[in-house]
Amino acid sequence: MKRKLCFFLFIVLLLSLSVFAFAAPQEVDYQKCLVRWDGKLSDKDFTGEEFAALTKTTVYQSDKSPTGFFVTFRYYGPDQTRVRVAGEWMFSTRAISTVFSSALIHPKDWYNGCILHIGDPWPSRPFDDMTLNKDTGYWFYTIPLPSGTYCYQFYVGEGDPTGAPVSGHEQTSQFTSDPQNLPAERVLGDEVYSQVLVPYDPVKQSLSPDYSQYQDICEQKGTLLFELVPSEVAGTDTPVGIYLPHGYNPRKEGGYPYLILAHGGGSHGSIWTAQGMMPNITDNLIAAGLVKPMIVVTPTIRDSKFNWLSSNTNPDGSLITEGKQVSQAQPYILNELIPWLEEHYNVSKDPKDRAISGLSAGGMFTSNMYIHCPEEFGYFYMMSGANANIAGYDLSRPELKTPVVAFGTGIYDSLLFRMVYPVQEAFTKAGIEFRNTYQLGAHRMHVWRELYIDLLSNVLWKPKPEVHLNR
Repeated sequence: MKRKLCFFLFIVLLLSLSVFAFAAPQEVDYQKCLVRWDGKLSDKDFTGEEFAALTKTTVYQSDKSPTGFFVTFRYYGPDQTRVRVAGEWMFSTRAISTVFSSALIHPKDWYNGCILHIGDPWPSRPFDDMTLNKDTGYWFYTIPLPSGTYCYQFYVGEGDPTGAPVSGHEQTSQFTSDPQNLPAERVLGDEVYSQVLVPYDPVKQSLSPDYSQYQDICEQKGTLLFELVPSEVAGTDTPVGIYLPHGYNPRKEGGYPYLILAHGGGSHGSIWTAQGMMPNITDNLIAAGLVKPMIVVTPTIRDSKFNWLSSNTNPDGSLITEGKQVSQAQPYILNELIPWLEEHYNVSKDPKDRAISGLSAGGMFTSNMYIHCPEEFGYFYMMSGANANIAGYDLSRPELKTPVVAFGTGIYDSLLFRMVYPVQEAFTKAGIEFRNTYQLGAHRMHVWRELYIDLLSNVLWKPKPEVHLNR
């Protein structure tokens, strides 16, 4: 009897520990989720044989590179017949870049003055064949790259990246992140892009933008946690990323100001922790004194079937309760996520210390949150998106003029004309003041990183700027 009781208690203990482990916050060391230059390595530091023996993706300095740096990508696959590497690198020039046009300059052809840009009608990127080193089993490919963080992935197999059938081959190919440089993700496979950071060379890249600022590793490192937040609205436990600043004090008087940072229509919350370089950028801006210590929250605003939680509202800002576009995002944020944050973390309960932002569909979500509950946040920053159906909405409500409102967009982004301009025009007519910034580029991650830097450096927790509207 005693044996049975002990065994029963042992099983209960194991189950309770497993539940606790599942519910406990998951910490990710985001500083290890990045390949970068070590500040010393150059092509003079290794022979050809030593270089061929390297087994990891490597950034190194070289006088032979037009940018001053080369990146060699490596993937272990001795039994594979074909491996390709693809990344968010394709360049253009200011002279011919528009929403509809790009020079489509491959990194091999980069020259001083090029900018990162692929026109919105062409979201494709180069898929370059790698070469197999039969002695090591590693595939490799080398290109020059200018400054910035680049998302890259490997395409393993003979298939077509678009999914089109390939004659004589089964479609068994797959996209994968770099196994030796996994992204900052909650679950393995959430992100299929890894990140590599390339420095700025002030001589060789003098005519091109510096996209590497505030993205490198900072000594004053914060903490990145992933949690699951119970949600009746979503019908599932929703994944949420939590960035805590260096020196986070759970008993700090008044709590920390915080930002809710939304993803786009085709992704989830970890796009900001991985592709967006949010933790590194926040570390650096806090350390530089450009923004006060703050908490950043990156929710996945989707239901159990991975559908976006609708944020549409009625013209008067009230929630839609019937039909196909029932408002779900607002109840999730206001009634579930914020109370959960206030219970589990030391966040300020003053609405002026809350900010909300998002990219693309997250920009539309942000504008809808603004229309519904302007009194619940001190700052609204819409990146590359907004609710273009603003005509007919009641924008005369005095509470709409209280928070700081801002927009940020790439100048070649097609949504600038289709979404952002109509909303800015409507706001201007209604006397709603807003701040605006543009970045070189289209609907791309390098633009959103720069907009995130602008949000923290120039908008959050700053006095409301004086704006004179031409009406």
